[in-house]
Amino acid sequence: MLGLIKKIVGTKNDREVKRIRPYVDAINALEADFRKMSDAELKAKTDEFKKRIREGTEEARAALEEAQAAASTADIEEREELKSRSEEADKALRESENNVLQEILPEVFAAVREASRRTIGLRHFDVQLIGGAVLHEGKIGEMKTGEGKTLVATLALYLNALTGRGAHLITVNDYLARRDVQWMGPIYHKLGLTVASIVHETSYLFDPTFLTKDYRYLNLRAISRQEAYRADITYGTNNEFGFDYLRDNMKFSLEEYVQRELNFAVVDEVDNILIDEARTPLIISGPAEESTDKYYLIDRIIPKLQRGAVIQGDPSQEDRAAIEKQGDYTVDEKSRSVMLTETGVAKVERLLGVHNLYDPRQIDTLHHVQQALKAHAIFKRDIDYVVKDGEVIIVDEFTGRLMPGRRWSDGLHQAVEAKERVHIREENQTLATITIQNYFRMYKKLAGMTGTADTEAPEFKKIYKLDVLVIPTHRNMIRTDHADVVYRTEAEKFNAVVEEIAERHGKGQPILVGTTSVAKSEHLSRMLKKKGIKHNVLNAVNHEAEASIIAQAGRFGTVTIATNMAGRGTDILLGGNPEFLARSDMENEWINRAAKLPAQGGARYEDSLRELREKFDEEVKKAEARYQKEGELFDRQRGDALKRSTELQREIREVSPFRELRQGYEDLSATTLIEALHGIRAIPEGYLRGKEEFESALLEDGNEMPAPPDEEFAEARRDFTEAIARWQQNVGEREASVEALDEKRRNYEQRILDLEFQTALARLAESEQAGLVQEYETVRQAYEEAEKRCEEIRKPYEEAIQSAQDNYESKRQEYLRMVEEVREQLDKAPEEYRHRFDEILQEYNKLCAEEREQVITAGGLHILGTERHESRRIDNQLRGRSGRQGDPGSSRFFLSLQDDLMRIFGADRIQGIMARLGMEEGVPIEHGLVTRAIENAQKKVEAHNFDIRKHLLEYDDVMNKQREVIYSQRREVLKGETLKEEVLEMARGLAEEVLSGYADKELHPSEWDLIGLREGFFHRFNLRLDLEPEKDSLTADGIADLLAERAVEAYEDKERRFGAPMLRQLEKIIMLQTIDSLWKDHLLNMDHLKEGIGLRGYGQKNPLQEYQKEGFEMFEEMIHRIEEDVVQKLFTVEIARESAAQEVAMAQRPQRMVLSHGAENIQAHPAGPSRREGEKIGRNAPCPCGSGKKYKRCHGK
Repeated sequence: MLGLIKKIVGTKNDREVKRIRPYVDAINALEADFRKMSDAELKAKTDEFKKRIREGTEEARAALEEAQAAASTADIEEREELKSRSEEADKALRESENNVLQEILPEVFAAVREASRRTIGLRHFDVQLIGGAVLHEGKIGEMKTGEGKTLVATLALYLNALTGRGAHLITVNDYLARRDVQWMGPIYHKLGLTVASIVHETSYLFDPTFLTKDYRYLNLRAISRQEAYRADITYGTNNEFGFDYLRDNMKFSLEEYVQRELNFAVVDEVDNILIDEARTPLIISGPAEESTDKYYLIDRIIPKLQRGAVIQGDPSQEDRAAIEKQGDYTVDEKSRSVMLTETGVAKVERLLGVHNLYDPRQIDTLHHVQQALKAHAIFKRDIDYVVKDGEVIIVDEFTGRLMPGRRWSDGLHQAVEAKERVHIREENQTLATITIQNYFRMYKKLAGMTGTADTEAPEFKKIYKLDVLVIPTHRNMIRTDHADVVYRTEAEKFNAVVEEIAERHGKGQPILVGTTSVAKSEHLSRMLKKKGIKHNVLNAVNHEAEASIIAQAGRFGTVTIATNMAGRGTDILLGGNPEFLARSDMENEWINRAAKLPAQGGARYEDSLRELREKFDEEVKKAEARYQKEGELFDRQRGDALKRSTELQREIREVSPFRELRQGYEDLSATTLIEALHGIRAIPEGYLRGKEEFESALLEDGNEMPAPPDEEFAEARRDFTEAIARWQQNVGEREASVEALDEKRRNYEQRILDLEFQTALARLAESEQAGLVQEYETVRQAYEEAEKRCEEIRKPYEEAIQSAQDNYESKRQEYLRMVEEVREQLDKAPEEYRHRFDEILQEYNKLCAEEREQVITAGGLHILGTERHESRRIDNQLRGRSGRQGDPGSSRFFLSLQDDLMRIFGADRIQGIMARLGMEEGVPIEHGLVTRAIENAQKKVEAHNFDIRKHLLEYDDVMNKQREVIYSQRREVLKGETLKEEVLEMARGLAEEVLSGYADKELHPSEWDLIGLREGFFHRFNLRLDLEPEKDSLTADGIADLLAERAVEAYEDKERRFGAPMLRQLEKIIMLQTIDSLWKDHLLNMDHLKEGIGLRGYGQKNPLQEYQKEGFEMFEEMIHRIEEDVVQKLFTVEIARESAAQEVAMAQRPQRMVLSHGAENIQAHPAGPSRREGEKIGRNAPCPCGSGKKYKRCHGK
């Protein structure tokens, strides 16, 4: 019934397309008139359109200017209300502009179509005009591969750029940002608009008169970043736009800002940018002062831990408990997390010499252990990352491309670097951050285009308020999509894949095989080699040959294996792409000549690169086989011995004759001592007595002395005792020496607990527990022997691997340098090589035309998926490589029950279906039930990933509101219109706060602390008060007036001495430095809060609400700190020599910034910061997060 109704009235999508059709008819009706225009008349239409926009919005513009003028001259109290009025007026102006744009749309689109026809020879099809209208309306247009999305964008960009507010095209990589401007630039130039391209650190303006020797940058003139954003239309990547926004909000002058308002943006490959990239926030960071040695230290212990069971799906509590009893850690593949078991915790404590891993003072150690476990158990080489040129480079899970420059945050990247034994770069501290989602939500109007968006339409609507409209294709899609076939095992599946490839290859049909990882693409490549099937491999390891391999993928009889969507952005033409093939042949001729190789006809540089890689892989496999054969036995012995010795160590500590003294001392240390340190108080006698008793018991045995303690303990004891003595005596130096004393305490406690264990062993050896001690010594020796043998065996293995790696990288780099030199030579001066290129191109034009007919006869491009991706959209992207612009084609996915998707998310249901359908070894099942079950599994994953992105956004929304307040405050400071009034307002507020702390209105004046008031006022304002003569007649209001009056007088005096211009500049610099410094600390504190907030769920509290509430409290406290610090600095500042002032200003600027993407999702760690409710925490009290630091040095910053 529903289907019948849809046939009669059409789907919502059909109705929307039908609504836009009249625009297309109107544009087509104007085509003849625009064709008759001269170039000058066509260009003049731009000025005419702009004039009509100005005239149509004149009234709204005047209202906005009036509101803005009133807001700029208003008092502080009225300014907020007038700002709101300005925002309303701006909104009204935009609505007015949009109405005019809607009116002139047919004429504008007709002008763009004609300009395109005259310049680049492309005329917009009717469906492309529909796409342009969809983009202008702020929607997402789903357009199939090959339908000309790049050309469609010109319509909406030109129309919206006419307002003078700017229009942005966001693309996925620097190459497209440059190429599309060179390609589409002539259209905009013909119509009199400027277009710029932002390519990483450089910006270019399209200028057809600009000539360069480097052909890659033909017609691109280098300009400043600011000029690029001032162009009418700007192309660039999402990263560059986002980082420029963050960088702008770290600058010290409005003139240095490069971006203007975020008006209109078209996002190319919108699903990739707004969904796939949405889990990773953009982060600008500076170096944190931490040593990298800890990563190597922790990494060394991970191989000594035994991996337990892998958690799949959603096990019950009982099953989870049973799983956790196996091994030292468990791996949860669904949430991509690792958890130490109880046995694992004990082993880690033993291996690191830590006595309690969950002690709040060891929270950093625990965190780094968990990250190291993730690096070893979850993040796999050649799947999640590759090691190249001594660097760990992340592989994009959606495209299979390398992402140089990006780093995992939170110490994970360093853990992977330690695992791979490459140079570890230090961790960074966040200076500014924003999610992709929140950046793009700031645009007043946002649109997008992609080949695959319909499956994610609910998310686009919910998060970005964007509707998805499927644009009809220019020619009908005739690709055949076959049902999935499912096998029991991965081995059976790959055998079937090879058979399918062999069969289709036999009749000459080109095949594109999609794999999900580098490892699987190379496994399939080896199988095809054995079968004697020639093929190309495209993955993150050999991405240098991407364009060349994709250009050949549509040729007769070609087999191409590609990781995910590697090569996206380059069309696969049936019969091959003659221009790309001709260029590839030119390159290979010159490379072979440069390498002094004989002309080998078919020899290509991508084949040479692959051969190098294969040789390296073979050497690694040989080394691994040798190591496994010899090392496994000792590895197992070492693991068993370590496990048993850890258990015995625990048992010995339980029966130790010093157990009660040890526990008593540990309690005193964790409470009495720590409270004294962070309260800056004298260390109580009770702690000192407990320490002495514990030491005496260990060092004395009746009248006999045991063997003297080792030197390390004696030194640690001496240092700690001396530090305690200094603390007790020098009251004034306590605050500065907290951390030094705490460090000595940690060293002392580690040594005394080791001594206690050794002394207990000696005592127990002569007791009824002698058997326990003997077993411990035997097991310990067995562990040490196994450890020694493991190291002896591992050393030559690691040396062999390193040698093979160095040899491979050296040869590969030498070859790539040669390739790049040849490419650069060809790119820079193409005219010199044009004759030879034309010869090769002529041959390929003929060959490709012939092969195209052969390929069409053979059935077109066949897509063969070896695994379903987590998202249906990624599968559709793979399928979309075939059947472009009405070409024939086909697709089929081969799956197994061992595939990650089936195993983790759909195993039970799909296996149940298999059992009912009767599954035999090697026999596939092809059934609608199975396909539906797989789609349901994918929907579960999509929902899971959507929850992660939504979760991230909900948490970032809290930060986003705070970010908007801070960045708005910075802009106001940079404008510098009312800084003096704001400083005086802050000073009055601070004076009232000082007064309330020492002279409560509710108390009689005789009970006021006038000495404290005088000192507090001096500390904050650098002003001495003498209240003694008038103390009998003082009232609270009288003192308040006096304090405010003295503060204002002192500031006015400072202005006379400094001069108003200098003081205004000081106000600006001090305010900006204070805001930036405290905002940086606040970001770190909010990260700490977010890490542990998930645990609130166990206390029946909503973690998000707790995060919002506590985040707001911390933000309020930061704002108060900003005001307090600004007043204190401005009232105490004095004139210094000019050079010294400049040195201070330069020191405050960030010396080095790192641009990166953050952690993918928010996970609850076993410990994290929390805050007390109710009573306010004193600034010198211990921080309740358990870090061991003072509150003001931790979460009270």
